[in-house]
Amino acid sequence: MRPIPTRTRIPILTDLLEFRQMVGDPLGFSKDMVARYGDVCYIPVPGVKNYFIHDPEIIKEVLATQSGKFCKSRMYRALKRFLGEGLFTSEGDFHREQRRMINPAFHKQRIQEYAETMVDCTLNETKTWIEGNVINISEAMVNITMQVITRTMFGSSLELDLIEKVSSIITRLMVIAGKIFQNPLYILLFEKDIRTPLIKEFYELKKEAFSIIDKFILDGRNNSHNERTDLLSMLLNAKDEDGGKGMSDDQIRDEVMTIFLAGHETTSTALSWVWYLLGTHPDIGEQFYKEIQETIGHRKPEYNDYQNLVTTRNIIKETLRLYPPAWTFAREAKEDVTINEYFFPKGSLLCTLTYLVHRDAKYFKNPDEFRPDRWQGDETANLPKYAWFPFGGGNRMCIGEGFAWMEATMILAIIASKFRLELKKGFTTTMNPGFTLRPKDNIQMVVSKVYN
Repeated sequence: MRPIPTRTRIPILTDLLEFRQMVGDPLGFSKDMVARYGDVCYIPVPGVKNYFIHDPEIIKEVLATQSGKFCKSRMYRALKRFLGEGLFTSEGDFHREQRRMINPAFHKQRIQEYAETMVDCTLNETKTWIEGNVINISEAMVNITMQVITRTMFGSSLELDLIEKVSSIITRLMVIAGKIFQNPLYILLFEKDIRTPLIKEFYELKKEAFSIIDKFILDGRNNSHNERTDLLSMLLNAKDEDGGKGMSDDQIRDEVMTIFLAGHETTSTALSWVWYLLGTHPDIGEQFYKEIQETIGHRKPEYNDYQNLVTTRNIIKETLRLYPPAWTFAREAKEDVTINEYFFPKGSLLCTLTYLVHRDAKYFKNPDEFRPDRWQGDETANLPKYAWFPFGGGNRMCIGEGFAWMEATMILAIIASKFRLELKKGFTTTMNPGFTLRPKDNIQMVVSKVYN
């Protein structure tokens, strides 16, 4: 067996001294540990056999080849109080059957049908933008993606006031969930159902959100929606392999909440970073606007434009490399596991910061630079599969990846076809690694030009 490096540690004392950095600056702490001890290292904390894993080949084994020997970590089990037994938290045969039933909702043809909704929601959010306005682009991206997921989930004819109500409740719920899940103490309290004021507020909002979703489900049960293509109707009509049993109301509710989280939070975060990077790299911004103007002009983007927006997609891809919304994950070994001659005992927690792998100089030249053109030629042609994996991998790879690519591309295209944005002079921000890798500050941009 190959030895696994570990840090010099005085039990309890070292943990107490490092706890503040681990919680306050998890990216910096992890980067320091990996720099000192390598891509596979043992960084125990009280009660947890904790390993850092940043080797793409080992990540592949954990997520794909030997995934059956691992389960989600304690944090994900705590998340069940938020998302129930949805795709993000469920395990084993149950997860596989649920994924099989939900897959048709994210088929390429279905995603095509949502393109117009994505464009309309963007136009609705931007209709009041005028030249000279300072735009909170982070808030705008949240509003647009929430409108998109609400309309695609419950139907494009949904009244605006109801969309705003659903959006408001779920947005507040996710903000509180983010505060809970970026603090190990709150995770423990949440798991043990100890209701501090913050956790109590979480449950009150959750009850309110569930009440609205349950009304939609009841309406779907009482009315035939076989011809509708919204996501909820497809969940209601989904059947198991024998074509008989469908999902219970509780299960549909759990999947609705999971899709809201995955279809809103991650995409809005990624788009905020796209605008920030375009604003701090005006030369790349010029390439982006030029492609939109030459491909689309000032008309509405359509689904068929998607394949032609190569520069735009590379900008998104490079942004996901530098700032992956799902910036970390962990798996717990259900049994003793040997990977590439490294031994991990049962109960081990294998943690990976996707953010660090994406910025590793072994795989990316000048890894901290924003260079969308690296995805065009040979530079990344032989990249290990798990050197870039913002959507995860294996049988738990994000089911909505195609939806996310389409949504991000369409939102960027419609905004760039109507407006030109510049970063507010002097504005800068950094990362806030919480539930997702958000910008620490809301990104401020100026509308420098409006096209009629």
